[in-house]
Amino acid sequence: MKKHKNKTANVQNQDNSEYSGKEELRDLEEGLENYNKDIVFKIAKGLGITEKSNITEGFAEFGAGTGALAEIWRDKFHINPICIEIDSSLIQILKTKSFTTYENLSSIYNALSFVYTSNVLEHIEDDLSALKDIKKKIKPGGSLAIYVPALPFLYTDMDKKVGHYRRYTRSELVKKVSSAGFTVQKSFYNDSLGVLATLIVKVLGYKNKAGLGSQKSIILYDKVVYPISKILDRLIFRKVIGKNLFLFAVND
Repeated sequence: MKKHKNKTANVQNQDNSEYSGKEELRDLEEGLENYNKDIVFKIAKGLGITEKSNITEGFAEFGAGTGALAEIWRDKFHINPICIEIDSSLIQILKTKSFTTYENLSSIYNALSFVYTSNVLEHIEDDLSALKDIKKKIKPGGSLAIYVPALPFLYTDMDKKVGHYRRYTRSELVKKVSSAGFTVQKSFYNDSLGVLATLIVKVLGYKNKAGLGSQKSIILYDKVVYPISKILDRLIFRKVIGKNLFLFAVND
């Protein structure tokens, strides 16, 4: 796959643990309240977890950011995810929220039963190695849930700004997860209207004079556009197209 130039300074890796898109991350995590809740509930459904599940250990988020999703797990499912995060300032935020936090997977002693990762793999140049590292920490029969940006043709200035190496095709994601040793159970698109919204950003530019990418526009999208997108996804588009991809796999 063709690499986009001049992005390595924005991407987290072993040599660069500071995430350059933290301002954008906070805007998205604070402004997309309904969106984030929907992502967590869809991950829970894919993992077979309900509000009555009694999970007290072995549940982790790979790339926890500010803990926006972890807080939803705690509030709605009474689960405190182990948070894996490389950025030092984000680690401090997670600790203020009382989450157990590690800088890397190798620091976790016990095997995990569930790992989920949301909008993280696209920041990692060698994402296949990351998936293999995750597999090493998941016990046999354990599950992996992935949520990533989809469709390479949607790559915008916003992707570049926050340090994305790629947006995934469905076949690419399935192939990489399978190559890492997982058995893929299902994958599907999410946020069909987001395709149109992202194309508009691609044409007009990110954080332009029209205010695309601003906190106000993000909240508007969350409250007005995304609820409609959810309906369209359920009717037909989750099998056809969407701004993002879900994938669920098991470590056989």
